[in-house]
Amino acid sequence: MSSEKVILCVDDEVDILELFRDEFLELGFKVLEASNGVEAFEVFKSNKIDCVVSDIRMPGGDGVSFVRNVKDEGSEVPIFLVTGFSDYSAEDLSGLGVNAVIFKPFDLEEVVEMVKNTVSKSS
Repeated sequence: MSSEKVILCVDDEVDILELFRDEFLELGFKVLEASNGVEAFEVFKSNKIDCVVSDIRMPGGDGVSFVRNVKDEGSEVPIFLVTGFSDYSAEDLSGLGVNAVIFKPFDLEEVVEMVKNTVSKSS
């Protein structure tokens, strides 16, 4: 993978951010991080992002609000949402235009492979 491809990882759990960061760095991606949806949107607005992996439930700005903000900007960036449980139905989430909703516990390699394949298609 080319180092110019940028993955934005958003989660309030440091352990999960580290898992994703380590995997994506190993594949040659540049990784940016945020701990909530508000912070993520600031990072998104000031960087060229090729893909987003975001938790849904986070204090200080959830993933759904973040996705809505990104889509309101007219962006078509691929977004993968991760959740243990959600206040949103599958219909609500699919209507947001995200690439996939990933439920915890998830297979890290499977998620990384989905992201890698999505980003390589958009090259």
